[in-house]
Amino acid sequence: MLDEAIAEYHGLLNSSAGVGEELFARLRAAMAARRLLYGEREIGVALRPHLLTRADYDRLAHASEAVAGAFEKLGAAMLEDPALMARVGMTEREREVALVHPGYECLSVNARLDAFMTRGGVKFVEYNAENPSSLPDQAGLNEVLFEVPALQEFAERYRLWQPDPTAALLASIVETYREWGGRGLPNVAIVDWAGLPTEHEFHLLRTYFASRGVPTIVCAPGELEYDGRHLRRGAFRIDVVYKRVIIHELLSLCDDAHPLLRAYRDRAACFANSLRCKMVHKKAAFELLTDGEIARRFTPAEAEVIAAAVPWTRRFFERRTTRDGREVDLVEHVRARREEFVLKPNDDYGGTAVTLGPRAAASEWDAAIEAGLAGDYVVQELVELRAEEFPVFGESDWGIQPMYVDTNPFLFRNRVEGALVRLSLSPVVNVTSGGGETGLFVVEERLD
Repeated sequence: MLDEAIAEYHGLLNSSAGVGEELFARLRAAMAARRLLYGEREIGVALRPHLLTRADYDRLAHASEAVAGAFEKLGAAMLEDPALMARVGMTEREREVALVHPGYECLSVNARLDAFMTRGGVKFVEYNAENPSSLPDQAGLNEVLFEVPALQEFAERYRLWQPDPTAALLASIVETYREWGGRGLPNVAIVDWAGLPTEHEFHLLRTYFASRGVPTIVCAPGELEYDGRHLRRGAFRIDVVYKRVIIHELLSLCDDAHPLLRAYRDRAACFANSLRCKMVHKKAAFELLTDGEIARRFTPAEAEVIAAAVPWTRRFFERRTTRDGREVDLVEHVRARREEFVLKPNDDYGGTAVTLGPRAAASEWDAAIEAGLAGDYVVQELVELRAEEFPVFGESDWGIQPMYVDTNPFLFRNRVEGALVRLSLSPVVNVTSGGGETGLFVVEERLD
């Protein structure tokens, strides 16, 4: 049904009057008004949302929740045996704060799995266990896309359902706050560095939280004060820190006397996410999902999904390891088979320093290997990707264009609600690296 529905949508676009400069300008203005921006750039690039069948969405949710459950068990294993933290590249200071109990049990209140839906099913390539970006984008872009006449007509022909990640985020924060020991509705501070290109979404979340009776501010770490009892920004007492600041950046720029870190250690505020989420945020945690000793903790359903959906991943250094049941010299194996692998930093974001073997010359691959050995990298088996046709618009025209698409489910206390959908001409699909986004609808049934 889905291929036919997409073809029908593209037919509606081709036959619609007024698909031109005036509509494109209206879409850009609507994105700007709704703060659907990365810095000053509008994030939407397509004239249709990403469409999934109910079966596809449920399959993605099931696999995501199984992997998230396995990561919870992996985190528990690390807390029982902190030596495991070194295997994923945790620094000494990261290990110290990870051992501080946050006051609740869930490892990640809000996370995102970066995933590709392939012919063979779902493939996961990263776990954003620190509070991920772009959470309000899906609903906002869906709303903007209803400016397109083709979507209005399509919605008269098909029953469409959309998830609500922002509502799920607020519910998960309140649930965590109450588990932590709070009562009623909390005062929330969304905390990250000032002037970031992602700051628009902080203000969207603040507006949404406040509209639901949850007082919320946006502030930077340097604006906080802690008197030994309460964390504050000026007169605003903070019950929950919605921590958007990246942990390794916080620890590198702030010492243990910083109000944020003191309040965390004293459990003077509920932090969502806690600082122990870094254990499974490291990309090398994918390797431990297939560690035999730890895998014994997983349910049969979790083990089945991991075997099917998690690509072979290894922390990259001079070592011997196994692949496909045989022992190999890791560095030489990766050097000789560059078309099968991607090299990327163990703990970075935005597609920084990612090298795809098939797109690199032999000399470039050798340079990436040397950079990987000098730094902290992982090597991962490439996921076979296929481009999907999307109607992409520019300043004055539009056209059907093959785009790489990732469908990245959001998890709230390990339950899926919605996804970030990114589009790119490059297989490194990332908004920071110049890609765009689109909305998401689940096609339930045809109405006529």
